[in-house]
Amino acid sequence: MNYKLILLAGFVVILAVGFGSAYLMLNVPGVTSSIHPSVSTVSTSTSSAPSSLYFLTLTQKGIAMVINPSSAESFLGFQHVVNISLNSPAQVYYWEEIPYGDTISLNQYVFVPLNNGTVEIFNSTNMKVVDTLTVGHSIGFIGVAYSPHMNYVAIADGPSGVVEVINVHTLQKVWSETFTMSNGKTMYPCDVRWTPDGKYLLIPMKLNDSIVMLNSANGKVETVKVTSQGSEPYMLSSNPEGTMVAVEFSGNNSVGFYSLPSLSLMGMVRMPSTVVAQRGTFTPNGSYYLEASADSNEVAVISTSSFSLVKVISLPSTSAPGLSEIGITPDGQYAYTVIHGNVKTGGMIVLISLSSLSVSTQVPLTTAPSIVLPMTGNAESYLVDNVLLPPVTGLHC
Repeated sequence: MNYKLILLAGFVVILAVGFGSAYLMLNVPGVTSSIHPSVSTVSTSTSSAPSSLYFLTLTQKGIAMVINPSSAESFLGFQHVVNISLNSPAQVYYWEEIPYGDTISLNQYVFVPLNNGTVEIFNSTNMKVVDTLTVGHSIGFIGVAYSPHMNYVAIADGPSGVVEVINVHTLQKVWSETFTMSNGKTMYPCDVRWTPDGKYLLIPMKLNDSIVMLNSANGKVETVKVTSQGSEPYMLSSNPEGTMVAVEFSGNNSVGFYSLPSLSLMGMVRMPSTVVAQRGTFTPNGSYYLEASADSNEVAVISTSSFSLVKVISLPSTSAPGLSEIGITPDGQYAYTVIHGNVKTGGMIVLISLSSLSVSTQVPLTTAPSIVLPMTGNAESYLVDNVLLPPVTGLHC
C-alpha cells in the first residue's frame, strides 16, 4: 500500500472541501451580509437597542451636538447650525419643549429660538437652516413648544408680547396674537405649553400677573386666571393627564398648581432659599413635580398629592451653576437636566433616576448647552455617519 498516495489524495480532498465551502458561503444569499455587514445594518441593530438614548444638544452659541449619555465617548459629533458671534448678545436660549415620549427624527424641521426675537429653522437630516422667523426685535425670553404629534409649534416672545402658531410641515403661520396691557406695555409671555389633547395653549403673562388659556386653533382667549399682584407667573407645565398645570412664580419664588381646564388653584409650594423656581416637569405617573433651580444645581421634588416639598436633589457642582432645562426621557425612566454654564466654562447634562430620585449619570461638556432634545437612534446614526464633524478636544462655543 502506497501511503504517500493515500496522504496526497486526502490532502486533495481537504482542499476541495475547503474551496467548495468557501464558494458556497460567498454565493448563498444572506451569508455574504453576515461576513461583510453593511454600515446601515450595523447602525440599525445598534441604535434599536432599548437602552440607547441620544440627545440633540443646542449650545448657547448655535452649535448642534449629538450626545450619548450612556457611552464613555458621549460626545459623538457637532455641526455649526447658527453661527453667532461671541460678541453678540444673541444666543440659542432659553427653552424648547417637545411632548413627553416624542423624539427628534430625520426629515423634521427643528425650531431654534434665539433670544434676539428670531427663530431659526433647520432640517434635521442635513442640519441646514431653511428659514428664519422674526417674532420680535429685542433681547429676552423666547421659546418654542411642539404640539402633540409634533404637527405645529407655538412660539412665545416675551419682549414683543407675541404668541403665534406655525405649521411644522408647511412652515406657514396659522395665527399670531400680540398681548399688551392698557398702558401699551407687553404682558411678557415667557412661556407657552400645549395641553396634552392639543386643544388649548397655556401662557403665563409675567407682567400682567395672569395665566391665559387660548384656543390653539385660532388664538381666541378662553380663560384668564388672575394671580396675586407682583406674583409674576414665569413658566408652566401640564401633567401628562391634562388635569393639572404647574406654574412657576418669580415674584414670590413659588410653584402654584391649578386644575385644568378651570384653572382653579389647588395648592401653592414655596421654594427653599437655595432653589429659584424657573422650569419644571411632571413625572410620567404625575406623582411628583420636579423643579429645576435657575441659579443653583438643585432639583426640588414636589408631591402633587400633598402639594409639599419632599426632597431636594443636589446635582454635581459647577463653576457656573444654574439649570436651563429639565425634561423626561422617552422611556420614562429618567429626568434629564441641563446645567447651562457659560461659553468659557462649559456645562453639563445630568440624568436623574425617577425610581430613586437621585443622580444617575452626568455628562460634562466643554460647550455651554442650552436646549437638549431626545432623538431616535436611526437619526443619530445617520447624522454621525454622514453630516456631523467628528468630536474635537476643547470645543468652547
